[in-house]
Amino acid sequence: METDSKTKNFLEQLLKEQFKDLGLEDLLSLQENINNPMVVSALLFKLIEERKKTNKILENISEKYDNLQFQIKNNKKEETPEMKFLSETDDQIITLIRKEGKASAETIKQELGYKGTNAASQRLNRLAKEKYLQKIQSGRKVYFVVR
Repeated sequence: METDSKTKNFLEQLLKEQFKDLGLEDLLSLQENINNPMVVSALLFKLIEERKKTNKILENISEKYDNLQFQIKNNKKEETPEMKFLSETDDQIITLIRKEGKASAETIKQELGYKGTNAASQRLNRLAKEKYLQKIQSGRKVYFVVR
């Protein structure tokens, strides 16, 4: 009868919400009572409860993660340019604009030795379209700056 009361006390302690009170003696008692089906069933019951709690926490985390991904996807204002290698001439143009702060088609024409401003203007507009440069109108003059 004494082992039944020990088992009952142990099971009551084991089934409490907090495990803080379990110590070395309790673990030794568990080892002694491991063959008792009531102890095994109590341990399995606690394991199932903890697993349910863990699954609920993971579901909440997963839901929050999905919401964050959705918010990030919908808050993108503009696409970043596809990273690709620039030609040597385009690289020279961007380097020049970084150094000077801004440049017009006329400046690029003079620096790169173009005969007219059309070729320089086309290159600058293409770089602006690919989002490497930003186009700024100042009166009749158009300047380009690095983004």
